[in-house]
Amino acid sequence: MESAQHTNSVRSFRLRRHVPIIRICFTLIVLSGLPLVDGLHHMYQKAPRKIDRRKEPITPLLVTNSCPETIYPGISTQSGDGPKDNGFKLEPGKTYNQTVSEDWQGRVWGRTNCSFNDEGTGPKDGGPKACRSGDCNGIVNCQVGGDVPVSLAEFTLDAGDGHTYYDISLVDGYNIPMAIVLQPLQNASLDDIPPNLTNPSCQGTVGLLREKGYDPYSSGYQVFLGTNSSYPLPFEQKVDDDQVSRWCPWDLQQEPPEKPGDGVYPYPDDNIQRPAFNPCYSTCAKNNKPEDCCTGDHSSPSTCQPSDYSKAVKAVCPDAYSYAFDDQTSTFIIPTGAGFEVVFCPGARSTNILATESDKLHQLAESGHVSKSQSTMMEKIRTDVFRRSGAMRNIRLDGTILTRADVLDPSVLGRMEVPGDGVDEAVSVSLTVLETDLMARALSVHHLVEGWSFKQLDDVDNNAWLPVARVPTNIHLDLIDNGKIPDPFLGFNELKAEWVADRAWTYKVHLPDLGEPLDGAVTFLAFDGLDTFATVKLNGEVVLESDNMFIPHRLDVTNLLKPGMGNVLQIDFASARLRAIEIREAHPEHTWVGFNGDMSRLAVRKAQYHWGWDWGPVLNTCGPWRPVRLETYHARISDLRIEYALDDSLKSVSGTIAANVEGQLGTSVAFEVHSGDDLVFKESADVSDGVAKVQFHVNDPKLWYPHGYGEQPLYKVTAMVSAGDVNLHQATRRTGFRRGELVQEPDTIGKTFFFRVNGVDVFCGGSDWIPADSFTPRVTADKYRKWLEMMVDGYQLMIRIWGGGIWEEDVFYDLCDELGILVWQDFMFGCGNYPAFPDILQSIRNECVANVGRLRHHPSIMIYAGNNEDYQVQEQFGLTYDYEDKNPENWLRTNFPARYIYEKLLPEVVEAESPHVPYHPGSPWGDGLITSNTKVGDMHQWNVWHGTQEKYQIFDTLGGRFNSEFGMEAFPHIDTIRYYCTDPSQLYPQSHMLDFHNKADGHERRIATYLVENFRTQTDLEAFIHLTQLSQAEALMFGYRGWRRQWGQQRFCGGALVWQLNDCWPVTSWSIVDYFLRKKPAYYAMRRVLAPIAVAVKRAHHDWSVVHARVPKNSDYEVWVASNRPTELTATVEVRFISVSTGKDIKEKIVKKDIKIVANGTTDVMSGSIDNMNEEPHILAARIWIDGEIVSRDVDWPQPLKYLSFEDRGVEVYSKGDTILVKSCRPTKGLVFEERTGVLVHDSAIDVVPGDEQVIKVRGLAADDPPLKWTYLGKS
Repeated sequence: MESAQHTNSVRSFRLRRHVPIIRICFTLIVLSGLPLVDGLHHMYQKAPRKIDRRKEPITPLLVTNSCPETIYPGISTQSGDGPKDNGFKLEPGKTYNQTVSEDWQGRVWGRTNCSFNDEGTGPKDGGPKACRSGDCNGIVNCQVGGDVPVSLAEFTLDAGDGHTYYDISLVDGYNIPMAIVLQPLQNASLDDIPPNLTNPSCQGTVGLLREKGYDPYSSGYQVFLGTNSSYPLPFEQKVDDDQVSRWCPWDLQQEPPEKPGDGVYPYPDDNIQRPAFNPCYSTCAKNNKPEDCCTGDHSSPSTCQPSDYSKAVKAVCPDAYSYAFDDQTSTFIIPTGAGFEVVFCPGARSTNILATESDKLHQLAESGHVSKSQSTMMEKIRTDVFRRSGAMRNIRLDGTILTRADVLDPSVLGRMEVPGDGVDEAVSVSLTVLETDLMARALSVHHLVEGWSFKQLDDVDNNAWLPVARVPTNIHLDLIDNGKIPDPFLGFNELKAEWVADRAWTYKVHLPDLGEPLDGAVTFLAFDGLDTFATVKLNGEVVLESDNMFIPHRLDVTNLLKPGMGNVLQIDFASARLRAIEIREAHPEHTWVGFNGDMSRLAVRKAQYHWGWDWGPVLNTCGPWRPVRLETYHARISDLRIEYALDDSLKSVSGTIAANVEGQLGTSVAFEVHSGDDLVFKESADVSDGVAKVQFHVNDPKLWYPHGYGEQPLYKVTAMVSAGDVNLHQATRRTGFRRGELVQEPDTIGKTFFFRVNGVDVFCGGSDWIPADSFTPRVTADKYRKWLEMMVDGYQLMIRIWGGGIWEEDVFYDLCDELGILVWQDFMFGCGNYPAFPDILQSIRNECVANVGRLRHHPSIMIYAGNNEDYQVQEQFGLTYDYEDKNPENWLRTNFPARYIYEKLLPEVVEAESPHVPYHPGSPWGDGLITSNTKVGDMHQWNVWHGTQEKYQIFDTLGGRFNSEFGMEAFPHIDTIRYYCTDPSQLYPQSHMLDFHNKADGHERRIATYLVENFRTQTDLEAFIHLTQLSQAEALMFGYRGWRRQWGQQRFCGGALVWQLNDCWPVTSWSIVDYFLRKKPAYYAMRRVLAPIAVAVKRAHHDWSVVHARVPKNSDYEVWVASNRPTELTATVEVRFISVSTGKDIKEKIVKKDIKIVANGTTDVMSGSIDNMNEEPHILAARIWIDGEIVSRDVDWPQPLKYLSFEDRGVEVYSKGDTILVKSCRPTKGLVFEERTGVLVHDSAIDVVPGDEQVIKVRGLAADDPPLKWTYLGKS
């Protein structure tokens, strides 16, 4: 924590004050019990004469739309400086922030059912009105008040008496619900007023009223309309939906029904159907008569009584103003200095504050904040808040400190001139104070890593508490550390840990002593992730309940902490597995179907793979899985958002940088942008409405590219919030400037699907990613780096974060930015028909807003996809999906309600939080067509391994426009198997323990099918492992090689992502690298076909199985070159024809010189035919030279390999320093080197042909280390 310098400073302030006002402020805060002047309608009351001082336009006026439809708020100004925009479009869930002057007087209302022309200057249809209710002469930016009927929020921010007056006014009618939420800003007098006394709400619309007894604080809202469970709003509890639907008299409806037969409107009448949206005129607005408007001869309570309308309004909205003389039960009066938020369709029920909390309001008016002792006032002066004026940059003392100026000692105030009544005079105040007292302190963070303990929740034994090594953690890690369960990754131990998931667990820690609290400072508990059903208690009091492991939480505990070390934080975790079952059983109306795991998982926002998958164990975790912190600060930057756009030439970038600031003291934010050590942008902005924002422009920016296409320059964007000269908190983001596009354009076969970065088309070869451990808290930053550097070394461009895992750690995305890896980010939905109950929808929205906002600055994020295979679940189980039905509300009523999530909720989140990143509804998905469609969208091609179990030699013919999943299983390396196989007698291919570590359905049959079809089978474990790995390598090679060729054929294939890169435990799976980062041969096979320049040779496929193993008379072959280089290259390509049995060339090689290799595409080099009747079985060996250097090789073999003899290959392997020399006398298939920890080989799983020695580079092999072991197909 930084401390301010101890230097004396003399500050002089000149405040123009009206002395009687100073004394009045002592007596009154809220006067809900006292009427205003009899007979004066407060709507027409002129504010008292303003005090003679400049009123700055710095008061926030926020408008929020919580309605299900778009509205157009309107604002009118009676006096003072109004906002910049007096009318604007506001979509659901959006907030618009503006400022007004401190003495502003005006109104805010909502316009509904609007249709404007493109310029916003008139109705779209040319009619007189653009909006059904609240219209203001048909234009967007209102110049006049809104047409009645309309609900109004009315404000007089400074009446000249030191008070603010505001209300919800329905004197002109009602159109939509609204609430007013006070924003205390930096005014301590307002901070201390309980928010449930100041924030009224009116809910008078049918369908939007919650049930009687509804409690928002136990229904997913930590904060509701600025209040919390400690200060809950008092809600009206008598009105029901029926009453809300019929409170408006028939003749006052904006669009009344036809009169009944007797020509009169009965009131009320339950037998006449009313419209759902039913604006209602007030009696005054409809009739405009003195007796209805309380004017003229009826301008007193004795001559103007409340109408039926007014009485009905008061029953439905007790805190609303509806009758000229009910000010004392409708007007809110507080000290000046507050900002406000107007919320349309706030939810819940109408409040009943003024009637039920009158005693508290009177007590508040008579006590506390404005009548403190002299000593308290002096401390107030020394530590009060300073504001910066955005226009003048002058610093002034907040006027609220003078509310008892008359009791201050003259020696403190210096000279005070007391003018006569009605005379404004300057009061000169000179204060000598320590600079330290005026300064705030920087943010202080206590990372709650150590000192925790845990136990089973229902264990009452005094010795039950066990130590926790560190947080983040989860229950299994702590049970393993304490010897309570064996390592679930070994043997059959997974079964011995199943009981853990069905218990409730609790964690606790004693919080550190924070010392004496600083004035104005706040202390927050921050939880980055709680897994999953968590109840947080502080000193035994419940302060948070959470049911989503992906939502971070921040709790203000300033007033809950006790002095010293006596504060105890405890977190109880219920069983997610059992809770999921409860939710499922409570909703039999939902169709609970999907693939993998217990379908109850669909009810819970938790990593879905915790329920087990076809590659992972059933290990259902709980615990504080991400960091927990205790933060104390005066101001904090909670979000730093960078929005930018590159111009068409990519030569300049412009945009905005915005910092969201929490806390009361942060007055300005300094922004800097660095490129390396160079400062390229610097600017400051004042904090307004909790936000500081600047525009920026950078010429000739260094553009960010994926690796292999350019550099990855990262700009460091820094924001520093300060108060005066004290820096309070700094936030930094690294970002890269790039233009990313998902190109989906019609072509000759359907629609393209590929990515373009900075105008360059990129073929996205890469992998799918699952969580790197069943227990993710133990995945280190170093391990993430090894995984991702491995991708770059393998020429893999894109990684897809699979939707059944987790939103990854920040370090994962940081590394992708640094290394130039493109990220395909699934939302966390996988293989299921997810429910869309209102509560879970809100939880999902909160989760996705938090995470998309967290990730938005990463240049590596290239696409968001709504889910993994949920549309395939819809297809397989016959769920309703009518793509032509575009009404989201209809989707919720089908048995596939999750469509609402993928096609409405999630795209809205992406558009709001990260609009520069494309959104795709699912993976796979394409224009609402069947997910196996090969002509549009992306696809998961599982007809190799799963499905029809096609031969892998035709993988490339089975693909689509973008193949985001495909794969082949293979055993891990023998050292990995020996690690988990705790019984040596189980070390054989079909053993119980080895089968237990393969979770794929039908894996025995599927592995056997591909081995028997292609290889001579082996029963020795290590030989069997090699065959499965070779089968995988061949399958992926055939797929990638062909799809990369299609990239050059008019972008027919935009990319391919193998399932999967990694494992979460030691297992036989589709991974190309196992849990211990040991590469399988497939990794190297992919590396060769994804290299920047890759030559390819392939003979036509002949399916031996369906022709009784007959050999075709002739086989055509083709040779081509794939290149991702940005410019054309000149190359030499050679093809040799070598006998498999003898190693001799059976005919003259073909050499093509000076071939022009097209940039970023495919070049066909040659083609020919093989005479299978007259030529012995032989390989086609291709090589390519560029600038005299061999850059790529490829070998095509007669298929299947089981028909060939691989005896006596004459292989020689020589190790020398950091190289290995490999040569052979006869063609050799799949020479694999040992994967030794700490040793990296440049290539492996290679084909070796006579006359072509290969030199393999090696790192990490010491001179005295034994050479790497190696094997190949057929080696005995």
